[in-house]
Amino acid sequence: MDKYLILNADDFGYNPQQNAAIAELLRTGRITSTSVLTVAPEAEAAAALAGAQKHPVGVHWTINSDSAEDRWQSLTGARSLSDGQGLRTNGAALALHAKRREVYAELDAQFRFLQTHGCAVDHADNHCATLYGINGRRFFLDAFNLCAKYRLPFRFPKTPGFLERQIGRKLPSPVLRLQQMLVHCGEKRGVQMPDDVVSNPWNMARIQNYETLRKYYLDAVDRCLPGVTEMFLHPAQPLESAGPEWQKRVYEYELLRSGDLLARAAQKGVRVVSWSIFRELADG
Repeated sequence: MDKYLILNADDFGYNPQQNAAIAELLRTGRITSTSVLTVAPEAEAAAALAGAQKHPVGVHWTINSDSAEDRWQSLTGARSLSDGQGLRTNGAALALHAKRREVYAELDAQFRFLQTHGCAVDHADNHCATLYGINGRRFFLDAFNLCAKYRLPFRFPKTPGFLERQIGRKLPSPVLRLQQMLVHCGEKRGVQMPDDVVSNPWNMARIQNYETLRKYYLDAVDRCLPGVTEMFLHPAQPLESAGPEWQKRVYEYELLRSGDLLARAAQKGVRVVSWSIFRELADG
């Protein structure tokens, strides 16, 4: 079976530095996809650019805020997702209070936000893993139902390698069963998913320098499984006011900009594609 690799940039719309990096990488063909964070401050600009340029984009479904100081707002005004100031930052509180009908409506509104900007949405994924069941809620059903409705592939790996790399060990039996259950739920609804997903889980204390990060992703290209692998990064230009962890985003921008991942994929016989590969495979 052939090997396919999607190079996706997450968080389009997050801020001007993220937008500038992703717009450049799309323009120069260094990435094959991006996903728009529709509740973020620069989402309008990101969606407008993607729609005008016909870039391949996904909806980066988001039901939480990253920062307590600068809250993102629900597109639907969903009360159960907010605490009066904006989308909740506390995952436990979100899981306790969120109503599934409001989650479904919010995800649908975020998809339609992109449509209204002329974007041909080709996949869906999730910010901060809030839809994957690890919070004890079945929001993944709402995600899968919408993916089935709009015929979107969804970012969830059919094999356990991604989750094992994220936690640094073999999956405990309950987590493995959860992973298998989600795959079954998606497949039952006809939702296509990548065979594997790759993203570096380390903080800057472990990364320390650009070469460490570069080696991680090049090694991941070498280990691509037969089938479809999605590699997602968060490239951004420098931001002086950000904390030290922002440097990881700058390193990922530099790596994608270098073209090294494309070169390694070509060397290893891995075909670099967009999310449209799922339509191609389905059509035989």
